[in-house]
Amino acid sequence: MAALTRFLRFRAPKAFALTAASLAASGVPVGAHAQAQASKPCTNPAPPPGAQSLGYDRLVFCETPSTSDISFADTGSSSKLYAWGWYSPAPGSKSLYSMADQTFVIDSGGGVTTQTHRSQPGAVPLLLAGAGFYVEFAERLSDNDPDHFPAVWLMPQEHNLKRDDHMPGDPPGYERWLELDVDEGGYNQGHLGTMINWWGLYPQYEHKNFGNAPSSTFGMDRTQDHVFGLSYDPAGKKVTWWVDGANVGSVSTEPVPSIVNSYHYYLIISAQNHKLNHPYKMYLSYFSAWSKAVPPKPPAGVKAEAVP
Repeated sequence: MAALTRFLRFRAPKAFALTAASLAASGVPVGAHAQAQASKPCTNPAPPPGAQSLGYDRLVFCETPSTSDISFADTGSSSKLYAWGWYSPAPGSKSLYSMADQTFVIDSGGGVTTQTHRSQPGAVPLLLAGAGFYVEFAERLSDNDPDHFPAVWLMPQEHNLKRDDHMPGDPPGYERWLELDVDEGGYNQGHLGTMINWWGLYPQYEHKNFGNAPSSTFGMDRTQDHVFGLSYDPAGKKVTWWVDGANVGSVSTEPVPSIVNSYHYYLIISAQNHKLNHPYKMYLSYFSAWSKAVPPKPPAGVKAEAVP
């Protein structure tokens, strides 16, 4: 995840050389799913493989973002995207966001969330963990510098300044939440996904990482479109990562407290750097989410998914 005010972690980046040939040789289709989706990704979309595998055939949302979707206002609540989030001291500069051939572009240092600057839902529905969901992002970078730190990930709305991620019986102010990193770049030669179990009192949080770094994705050329996906399966108690339509690994959610199934997740897309701050661009073609059932009514202050 990103280096943020309230939940912070650092990893040492690893240098690597990326080649499309080595990824193809490993059996992962280089950009195949991405290219198939990128032409008209949100026009009558069919459930992608990660959603089909769990019977998640209900489209929750599919967005081809643009700069006009972003709110920079502290009090905005009706936009699809918000420049950074409630944990950021100030919204990002408008100069960090642009369009290129109808594709949304984030310059290094920029980031957007689907939750408002006041930790409330925006126009994009939240995803209830207990209902199960599959989410995916189609993205590429301007170059393959290993210092680049592109990240697509999810956090629960309940992890907010009110500390709603609190389990009955815990000490006052004690928090428990689950972070879902769909993909982060610059840590290895390809894809890295991580499920992170967090707990504790601010700012002395503790956490345990459950990572997924499949060698089948090593050699990935990030200048090509790739689709990074993640499924959260509360029934099977499993998180699974998908790259270009291929299942690339899973971890069990057994060690995670069951309260996380009551949490409502929002999306974060960020273009950061590991250390050297080399400039780059992150191109985002679309993001979408699928589920199976209409979730129950959420707690006060949290907006439910639209019911068809």
